Amino acid sequence: MSIIPFIANLYDKAKENNVLSGIIIFDIIAFLSYVVNPFSFFYAGDIDLIFGGIVALLFALKNRKEHQSTLKTGLYVGFFGAILSAVSIAVFEWVFFIVVIGFSFVYFLSLLVTFLLIAIPIGLVLGLVIGYIYYRKNLKSSKSKSNSKYTDEYLENMLKK
Repeated sequence: MSIIPFIANLYDKAKENNVLSGIIIFDIIAFLSYVVNPFSFFYAGDIDLIFGGIVALLFALKNRKEHQSTLKTGLYVGFFGAILSAVSIAVFEWVFFIVVIGFSFVYFLSLLVTFLLIAIPIGLVLGLVIGYIYYRKNLKSSKSKSNSKYTDEYLENMLKK
């Protein structure tokens, strides 16, 4: 059994559910980047969240459907991806510090609040900025189509004659 058809099928399913896939991609990339980067502990994963958010938002907005608004999609992926990333990073840190400090649910809550206060603004700003960029890009392309000298109806009428 080859893995290539599995990956192709997974990618097709991810493109169909672009918002959910974007949220999951946000979390996976931000979390793995946080775990691998040895300096993440010092700056609370800001750069990791930004990196994960940019990749996830580009994927989600590139594969969005016609009926999906770019700004709403960007905000949804940014907000919920940031929350999921903050929770996963807080759980990772909590498990890491259980060995050193001992079990403390209060410590987990303080970690969670800290990472949520960092992640939510980052996710919302990234979602808004990248969503706005895609909105302007789509606005320019639709404007250039509507300013065309010949419309589709005009060309169809010319072909019929």
